[in-house]
Amino acid sequence: MDGRYEFQGLLGTGGMASVYQAYDHQAGQSIALKLLLPEEARSERTRLRFLREARTMAQLDHPCIVRVNDVGVDGDRYFFTMELCRENLAHHLRASGPQHPSTALRYMLDVLSGLYQAHTAGVVHRDVKPHNMLFGQDGRIKLTDFGIARVIDSSGGIRITGTGDTLGTLAYMAPEQRMNPRRAGPPADLFGVGATLYVLVTGRRPLDLGMAGIDPLIMEQVPSQLRSLIRVSTAHRPEDRYPDARSMAADFVRVWEELSPDLEAATTLEQFDADADGTIIRLEEGSLSSADNTGESG
Repeated sequence: MDGRYEFQGLLGTGGMASVYQAYDHQAGQSIALKLLLPEEARSERTRLRFLREARTMAQLDHPCIVRVNDVGVDGDRYFFTMELCRENLAHHLRASGPQHPSTALRYMLDVLSGLYQAHTAGVVHRDVKPHNMLFGQDGRIKLTDFGIARVIDSSGGIRITGTGDTLGTLAYMAPEQRMNPRRAGPPADLFGVGATLYVLVTGRRPLDLGMAGIDPLIMEQVPSQLRSLIRVSTAHRPEDRYPDARSMAADFVRVWEELSPDLEAATTLEQFDADADGTIIRLEEGSLSSADNTGESG
């Protein structure tokens, strides 16, 4: 890596890659560096998936999506660097317990803003859960890990960005994604937001939120103000959920204003309106197809 990055410590390891804190001497700041595991780098399919994840995140470019700074290949090491964030929501929940409803809603509004950007650009995340939501240095929640994301082409067809053999996380997975992960669209991501809201305010695993038959048993654990939000977000049928991330956010803002009237919650919708001004470039599968031909980074 030409001496540009100085490793400072391991932040975490997953099934495909490890994430390190590193110092970027060129930029003069600490960053997160995601490095494909050597055994995974031997697979061309996995290399392509890894680099596509980086390019997808980089092209989305939104304050509620973790920013990618550099994508590169150094010999047999495949990596990309990102802004350095603090703990994820899953760790925060384990340390601090269930969150106040207004706090949980504020976190989810950031996530919905990032998803609105992604969906408008034709990207479906497919693994929306607290582990993939990070606290940024700017105080906002940022969505990360687009490793199994999908790109929906301009004709409406769904093209896979990941390998197709990773399905997501069962506890946060919409019913239609469990049945056929290749057909999961934006409503599946909104289900993940609703499931995350549920776990944030209850501290309980959201295993059966899509099962209407046990709705009373599940919902008695949820603060009364949030029950309808979670019911709609996690409806069994995609068409019974919110039509899009902005509509979902508008309902979340309404409840937030009822819970915390002193907070200017309505201003958070401005970020959705800004996204809708036509500045988003819709991603196409072809724009990511050359990801495996990346040269060494400078």
